[in-house]
Amino acid sequence: MTRILIAVISTFFAISSVHANEFEPSTMTVPTTSILDAAMLKGEHYTIAETVEVNGYMNHYTVDSEFGQFTAVGNRALKKLLHEIDAIAELRNTTSTSASTDAAIGVVTDTGKSAVNLAMNPVDSVKGMSAGASRFFKRTTRTAKNVGSEVADAAGDAVSDDDEEDETAGDDEADDEGLTTQLASSFMGIGKAHRKLARELKVDPYSNNAVLQEDLNRVAQVSGSVSKISKILMPIPSVVGTAADVSELVWNLSPVDLLIQNEEKLEAMGYSEELIKTFFSNPVFSPTEQTILVAALGAMDKVKGRDVLLGIANSAETEIEGEFLVRSILFVQLYHENVEPVAKLISVPNGLVPVAITQSGDGLIVAPLDHLLWTEEIATATQKLRKLIDASGAIDENLLWVEGQVSDMALARLNTNGWVESTDGFDKVEAMIKN
Repeated sequence: MTRILIAVISTFFAISSVHANEFEPSTMTVPTTSILDAAMLKGEHYTIAETVEVNGYMNHYTVDSEFGQFTAVGNRALKKLLHEIDAIAELRNTTSTSASTDAAIGVVTDTGKSAVNLAMNPVDSVKGMSAGASRFFKRTTRTAKNVGSEVADAAGDAVSDDDEEDETAGDDEADDEGLTTQLASSFMGIGKAHRKLARELKVDPYSNNAVLQEDLNRVAQVSGSVSKISKILMPIPSVVGTAADVSELVWNLSPVDLLIQNEEKLEAMGYSEELIKTFFSNPVFSPTEQTILVAALGAMDKVKGRDVLLGIANSAETEIEGEFLVRSILFVQLYHENVEPVAKLISVPNGLVPVAITQSGDGLIVAPLDHLLWTEEIATATQKLRKLIDASGAIDENLLWVEGQVSDMALARLNTNGWVESTDGFDKVEAMIKN
């Protein structure tokens, strides 16, 4: 009887252990050295923290710099941030020989750090990512009416106090009384000189990096250009650096002209007035992100169900979620142009990731995730999506392209459930483009 009881108890604990190990935790802390090359951990102006929190399938980095502490959600966001830190250093060096400018730099530094603490606080970033990544397969519905009221309030608060049409703010803005003028109001301060500097440094003029924006504004007012760049700053794979034509539009056109052009392109694509209004009423997208998204949609003019993508974008509720959705749609476009044409896009109820059928009949999901873990959410979602893809006409493989890495457990479970995964997906597509 004792031996039987021991056997029963052992079996119970063995089953419990298997069940406990069935899924991975959605949040974990790992050494930074397990993700990044050692040479990247410390630069001339920054040091990356020794640990990284993996939360919502994204890597959350903390970066200490000469200009304050920053956080970056995602590997691409980290590369963009490090590039921006170098750009800030160049901007500081531009006029540091002047005592009066030195005083201005001190003021900007204090203001910038306060802004960064508000806009890029690690805790807030984690919360923002949780609100986004945890909803990869669960979205709510945003309408033009309720989003429009949100942005009207935000735009009213963000309008610049400086109404002078000089070289540093709004000197080339078009006189337009439509929706685009209202929505561009918070970006009116991004004038010619500001965008010129951004172009010289190969940075996004609409970046949410508060310190970078402060220094761009300061140098634009003092000199309008970076007269001596101590080292060549190469563009990195970011929102601006993805396509040369989009970069030129963002650097050259005023915010209003950019929005008007994007609005006209969406109208020409046949999108409904409701979808367009909802998109431009969503404050989470900067003019740069709007432009990259519109360009990606335009490149898929032969794809059935293209309107699905704008509907997905309209569901974004945080800036981090908006960045994820822009990169998702861009990922689909690059796959379509460089790997295999996409035949049609599938509407996914409550879904936040693009789902497609390729020309050869493969089911396709692309996800710009840093680290795909096998969580209960992913298990449920991939099962439902596989059924949806099969019901939508897929006749071959089910493909999952991830921008970053897939854990060993997730890899095993995905293969068992009929998925063919591809890691480092964005890098692979970019390599195809270069070749």
